[in-house]
Amino acid sequence: MLKIAATIIFSLILISTYAQVSVQGKVTDNNRNPLAFATVSMQQGKIVVYNTLTDSTGHYLLSNIKPGEYKLLVRPGTFRDTIIPLAIHKDTTLHISYDKIQTLSEVVIRSQKPVFERTIDRLRFNVAGTDLVFGNNIWDVLEKTPLVNASSDGTLEISGTANAIVYINNKKKILSGNALKNYLSSIPSDNLEAIEVMTTPPSKYDAEGGAGIINIIIKKNKAEGLNGNSVLSARQSAVNSQAASIYLNHRKGKWNIYTDLYAGNRKRKPDFNKNIHYPAGDGDGLVQRNIHASNEFRVLYPGANLGVDYQLNRNNVIGVLFDYSGDWHKETRDAYSRDHYGHADSLRFTSNKDDLNSQTYSLNLNYQGKLDSTGTTLSVDLDILEYRSGNKSLSKTEVLDIDTYKSILTTDWFRSSAPQNISNKSAKADLEWPIGKKSSLDLGAKVSLSSIDNNLVFENWTPDYTWVHDPTRSNLFKYDENISSLYAIWNSEINTQWSYQLGMRVENTVAKGWLNGSRVVDRNYTNVFPTAFLKYTTAKNRTYVLAVSSRITRPGFWDVNPFRTYTTDQTYFEGNPFLKPSKYYRQELSHTLEGKTGTYTFQVAASQLLDEFYALPYNPSGNIIANRKTNYGNKYSYSGAMVYYNKLLPWWTLSGSVLTGYVISRGKYADSVNIDNESFVVSLSANQTFSISKKKGLSCTVIAKNTFPVTIVNTRISNRLETEIRLRKTIQSFNIVLSAQDLFKSNMDRYNIVLDGLRIIDKNYHDTRSVALSVSYNFGKSTVKSKRDRDTGNDDVKGRIM
Repeated sequence: MLKIAATIIFSLILISTYAQVSVQGKVTDNNRNPLAFATVSMQQGKIVVYNTLTDSTGHYLLSNIKPGEYKLLVRPGTFRDTIIPLAIHKDTTLHISYDKIQTLSEVVIRSQKPVFERTIDRLRFNVAGTDLVFGNNIWDVLEKTPLVNASSDGTLEISGTANAIVYINNKKKILSGNALKNYLSSIPSDNLEAIEVMTTPPSKYDAEGGAGIINIIIKKNKAEGLNGNSVLSARQSAVNSQAASIYLNHRKGKWNIYTDLYAGNRKRKPDFNKNIHYPAGDGDGLVQRNIHASNEFRVLYPGANLGVDYQLNRNNVIGVLFDYSGDWHKETRDAYSRDHYGHADSLRFTSNKDDLNSQTYSLNLNYQGKLDSTGTTLSVDLDILEYRSGNKSLSKTEVLDIDTYKSILTTDWFRSSAPQNISNKSAKADLEWPIGKKSSLDLGAKVSLSSIDNNLVFENWTPDYTWVHDPTRSNLFKYDENISSLYAIWNSEINTQWSYQLGMRVENTVAKGWLNGSRVVDRNYTNVFPTAFLKYTTAKNRTYVLAVSSRITRPGFWDVNPFRTYTTDQTYFEGNPFLKPSKYYRQELSHTLEGKTGTYTFQVAASQLLDEFYALPYNPSGNIIANRKTNYGNKYSYSGAMVYYNKLLPWWTLSGSVLTGYVISRGKYADSVNIDNESFVVSLSANQTFSISKKKGLSCTVIAKNTFPVTIVNTRISNRLETEIRLRKTIQSFNIVLSAQDLFKSNMDRYNIVLDGLRIIDKNYHDTRSVALSVSYNFGKSTVKSKRDRDTGNDDVKGRIM
């Protein structure tokens, strides 16, 4: 608690960031025709401080404006110059129209959207109306988005639920973890319009995954030209890591070409401790085993994509997108294992060397078009994905003298190879059909065909100095999975207060698996996933939304691969080809209100996770401890959340969240171990931004999150405190960010597992205390239209292999 108090006190004594705003609009003649290449300037006195030109559609944008008194000067060329006095204190939209006698006929200033909007199936955070978008990138904004927690390793959470799925303009992104973080950090947020958070996604989205969805909305500007962003960063933990990325988008005429290139060299030195307490025996057996593992790894992760869109005509677009990502992972894992018997101790040393690599190639062909004047839209995607990985490990275990730590003999020396090949082909189509002014019908279909091959080979080192195949630990596993789905969604607005959405998704799954030539998996099942939303809006703009949804979580392709990863010769992790998918149901009531004291969002929810798979230890033989995911039973949770956002003072912005819950996990493991846990969940988080200097463009952000202890599936998870401080310096188009993470070295995994008389205590530190420096540069026009990100048909497959 002292650490928590110190974090809160430290947060409150800092000061914060200075707001910059924008002015945008459209310049037209008396017939509402756009006036292109008109000069639009902002003056203070006789000095022009901001300057731009209208594009071919008459639009202009002046960004990064300091609040104050200005004169807006418009020079349209064929019309008379116009000067408009303005007092700018927030983002302003100003449209200007001229008549035939060259006089100003109309000025329209539109009010800002509310910061929070609750729609029928999501919470929309209109970041374009806040200070967050200026001089930041998309990842920076995500870190400050209510309901969302963005961790240092690229993990995104919504309301305490990990591994949220990211979409951009309703198109799913394939990246995850640090690759996703690097990608979003490469995109400037100047064109960011809103971030939508979906805790109960509608039927349009794939039923795969019980976690929520974050949909990032980027403005669809129409100017032609080139824009981009480049980022260089370095992070120092126990070792040094580096990363670089560049993003380019060029639009001219009917063509739009875009690319994103990134590369990184990530190093860490994690540390793991495991204490195993065995059931009491006759006094001479094994009582306790202590394992200390020191790891060091290096990951090289290059990636690139190239996309081309072509506008066939006003209503039809075709495109192609090629994407590549790679990963080369080298790791050394040294573990000391000390066994305590009734009358003596023994000591072993295991040295592991891993050489892992993977490459993902995907190709997407896309068509999108409007079919009629009512706005009926059809989208079609064809996708091919190929994933290749090579996983090689070398493990050697020696018995050591307990006093001198010198080797006495070698007890186990083996090497393993586990290549994995995944192929996926998919096709999908989506139809959006407006029916009248207040209703619409969405229809869609998708077919996905996947084939997975795993060839696990173990070889033992013999006294004859040769490698000999070990058939007891080797296997050949092949897995095929075909999923066909249909969905329909009906949207309707009854009146200004009431609206609803009804959805249904049907998925048929055919899964077959062969282990060493024998079929061990043969499933053919059909699931129906209904969703329903009911929204009520009061006269005071307060909203209430009742939502129910159902989804499915299928095991990842690596989870069903019976490959073993050894810590010592008697401690390992392995996949489980017999895992079954889990079904997830959620019922939620949310309430959003705005007032002088800030914006509040309240949620109460209940969820049921049936046939959940969870990693649990077991003892296959002797004193060996294996960790294996298994379908143990069901988990039920009842939760409440509150999110708060407000600009408390001109120099202090605060967003925070409180998540509470009651979790029940019940089931049976290995047909003999009862699982019956009930536990409270409490999580607190706060993101604060302070201004240090307006003139110098210097700001500070403090991020803190604390998750209190909880017991789930016979596993006691201890307190975790995550902290980060970020200092940002803005110099025109440059942003320099210095950050420090895990200030108290309190961001670690600590587990206490009790299972069938076996007690295991884990303490795992992932080398997260670090300091980082990042330099980014934005170039080109900020109003370039973003590329069409697409929800490619194999994105759900990629999410299961990364």
